[in-house]
Amino acid sequence: MEDVSPDIYEEFMPHIVKSSKELLILSMILEHPMSAYDLIKKIFLKTNVLLSQGTVYPLLYLLEEAEIIQAQYGTGDMRTKIYHLTPQGREIAQDKIDRFVQTFNHFITLIDPGIRQNPVLDLRLHVDPVHV
Repeated sequence: MEDVSPDIYEEFMPHIVKSSKELLILSMILEHPMSAYDLIKKIFLKTNVLLSQGTVYPLLYLLEEAEIIQAQYGTGDMRTKIYHLTPQGREIAQDKIDRFVQTFNHFITLIDPGIRQNPVLDLRLHVDPVHV
């Protein structure tokens, strides 16, 4: 996938990130357990959208209460919690990702029916070992 200039998607990216923040956070924790600060930073670096602590922490607490994620303190650091998916949370996260991708693919065909003829379109999420 080619790199896209931030100017091109600036109109839509903030809305997509904010409306899909739970899915984005789950997908990042699925890729690698991390702290809330690291989640905020990574989301900003990848999307140029800054989610506030007041947005991220309550969502993490809800996910933890639902036993989708669990927090553990980092080694030697009793202030920083590292969030991991529970076994049930891994299944939930992957299911949500799969359903989002299917829905997004369908949405794309609604706004541009010509894409149905394009076999290159593949929005499935994958971990690229070069960029991890």
